[in-house]
Parts: sequence; C-alpha cells; structure tokens
Amino acid sequence: MDKYPCLTGRRAQSKKEISCRFERETVMSKPPQSRRRATATPLAVLAVIILLAMGVGLLGLGMNSRIISIRNAQEIQARCAADSGLTKALFELNKSLKTNPADVAAAMNGTNPPGSPALQATTSEALPYCEASFSYKTTAASVFAILGVQGLTIESIGQCGSATAKVYALAGLKGLFESAILVRDRISLMPNTLVKGYNSADPTDTDFKLQIGTTSTLADRIPLGPGTVVDGDVFVGVGGNPQTVIGAGGTITGSKYALDTAPYFPTIAAPSLPAMGTALSAAGTTLTLGPAGSGTYTGISLSPGGGQPGVLQIQGGHVVLYITGNIDLGNSCEVVVRPGSSLTLYVDGNVSADNSVGFNNQAGNVGDFQLYATGTDEQVFNLKAKSSIFGTVYAPNVDITLYPSAEMRGAIIGRSVTFKSGSVFYYDEALRDNVSPFDAGARFVVKRWREE
Repeated sequence: MDKYPCLTGRRAQSKKEISCRFERETVMSKPPQSRRRATATPLAVLAVIILLAMGVGLLGLGMNSRIISIRNAQEIQARCAADSGLTKALFELNKSLKTNPADVAAAMNGTNPPGSPALQATTSEALPYCEASFSYKTTAASVFAILGVQGLTIESIGQCGSATAKVYALAGLKGLFESAILVRDRISLMPNTLVKGYNSADPTDTDFKLQIGTTSTLADRIPLGPGTVVDGDVFVGVGGNPQTVIGAGGTITGSKYALDTAPYFPTIAAPSLPAMGTALSAAGTTLTLGPAGSGTYTGISLSPGGGQPGVLQIQGGHVVLYITGNIDLGNSCEVVVRPGSSLTLYVDGNVSADNSVGFNNQAGNVGDFQLYATGTDEQVFNLKAKSSIFGTVYAPNVDITLYPSAEMRGAIIGRSVTFKSGSVFYYDEALRDNVSPFDAGARFVVKRWREE
C-alpha cells in the first residue's frame, strides 16, 4: 500500500500525463525532412500525372498543327501550280498567235478540230523546286459565254499531295490601242484642241470609255491649252502625281489618275515582203498600187509637177508596204486609200509633209490605214491632211505632230504627240473592243477567271 493513500489517484493521473507528454515530445523531436517526405510523395505523383497529361495534350496539339501546316503548304503549292499552268497556257497560246493566227482565229470561232496547235493541253507537268504539278487544257467552248466575251477557255489544275486547286480563265485578245493617245513622254494639246470618242461598230453607243495619257511622271508632261477639251480620262505614269504631270489649262470631263502597272509596248517588225529595189515616186502624176505591188521599197517621194500634185493611190484590195527610208510629201500631194482598199505601212525613216498634204483614207474605216514605225534610229512623223485621217499610228519611239485644223479618227501611240491649235481627234472605241488575231501586236490576256 501506498504510504499516502490520498495521493494514489493523483499520482496515477500524473503518470498518464507524463506518458502523453513523452509521446508528444518524441514525435516533435523527429527530423523535419521525415515529416516533409511523408506529405510530398502524393504531391509528386499528382504533379507527374498532370505533367504527363499536359505532355500528351501538347504532343497531340503539335501533331495536329503539323498536319494542318502540311495540308496548308500543299494547298498553297497546288494553287501556285494551277496559276503556273494558266501562265504557261497563255504563253503557248500567244506563241501560236504569232506563228499561226489563222489557226487561232479558227479555234476562237469553234471551227478547229481537237488537237489543233491553238488548243493545247499538258498533263502532270512538274512545277520546278517543289512537289507540285499542273495540268491544263485550252478549249474553244467558253464557260464565260454568258458574259458575251469572245475568247478561249483555259482550265488549269494544280496538284500537290492530297491538295487540288483549279483555275478557269477566259483568255481574250487585247490590242495595241486600248487608249486613244498613249505616249512615253509628252502630250501637247494646243489651244482649242478637241479629243472625243465614238464607236464605228455601234453608232448607238454613247457611253464612250476614252482615255489618254503618258507613262512619264515628270511635271507638265500633258499641257492643255485654253479651250482644249478632253472628253474622257487622263492618266500618268506609275507612282506619278496627276496634279503636277497634267497641266491646269483646258477641260477634262473624266478622271485624273496614276497607272497601277506600266503599259506594254511590243516591238513591231515588218513582215517578209519581196524587195522592189526602188522608191515609189510620182511628180505631178498619180501612181496606182494594188495588192500585187506589196513589197519593200526604199522610200516614197511625191511632188507636184505641171500644176498637178503627186499622188500614190491604193486601189484594188489590201496593200502592205515596208519603207526602209523616208516618206516625203510635197505641197498638195497625198497618199490616197480608195474605198474597198486598205494600206498597212511599215516605215524605218521619217514622214515629212508640206502644206495641204497627208494621208487620205477614203475608205472611212480606221482599220484600213495602219502606220507602224519600225526604225532603230530616232524618227519624226509630221501628219497633215486635206480633210480627215482615218487610221492608227503605232510609233512608241517617235515624235508625232498633227498640224493645225487636222482631223484624225483612230488612235495614236508615240514617244510624244503634239496637236497644233484647232486640231480634232476622235478615238474609235471599236479598236479596243474588236481585236482580231491578225492584228499586229495582238495578244491574249486573262479577261475573266474563277477558281475552285
């Protein structure tokens, strides 16, 4: 028995407290690392699971992105291949136009059989430096017939991997004379000059789309004298400022603007013609020339004599002349194109004219008189007329002058063009709308297109 029985319960309680205290102190005396290790293990496992899930997701996202990138790259290459096929088809078509315009004309009229040189096709031609290829074909049946535009249809298909792109285009003819007056340098419109349009193919057409302009961007390249009227648009070279290039005088009924792209000036060469070894000359007489007289001559010289003018008369059909020298027209002398005939004139030298002289196209159709500058040296054309000049002049490296009160109907392309006071110029819109495969400088361009 305890010596002090009254303390037995308290002692037992104290022993229990001491035991609990000892256990607490034992736990608290363990190292901190042991406690962290016990709680960090499940957190680490959770983190690994999360990272693994994110990695799988990112891997899947990367794979999808790569697949999409490959697919987009293939689509881009397929479209590039389709465009390349269209470009090559146009190139081959224009090559056929130069070598055999009759074949192209038959194709446009739908009278060419399949396999014609104008109706070409290629299959699975590789596009260089990539994995794409293209196929194209040119047909006479136009998917754009509903638009009323004449031409040939080109279908081009680009292929790269599983990607396919298709382009359908209408190739139509574009001629030299899209503009009424086009120059590389300067258009000088002296006082009271009138520039207006008409349409010989449709007399009821009153909505004329006339434009004149220069490819230059220099100041004052298109001066307009008092009383001058341009019934249409006036343009300047790419990047030019219409306010500085175009003069402040006169009246322009349309817009003033700068070109987006520079015009194309093809080189026109004289066709192969028999060499006649002499000049065409007439002094006080009339020299008549028919289709049999077509050929290469050293010059044209017309002079008055015995009170009569010298006249070169074109009669009996189409005449083509290649003049390697100059054309000199004396007082009252002229070149006359009779009704039912036409003249195409290629000139290496200058054209000079005295008073009351010039070119008289009595046929009345601008297509019946065509003048082309083909010289390699600087040329000068002085154009005069007793009445009107019906025709076209293509001379992008030539300075051209129309003298006072001269009236011209047609179109002009030159290095510079000067209209003296009181001149009248009418642009025939049919030159733009009715282009033939047989026209010099004609070429195929894309008129309409759509893609799939």
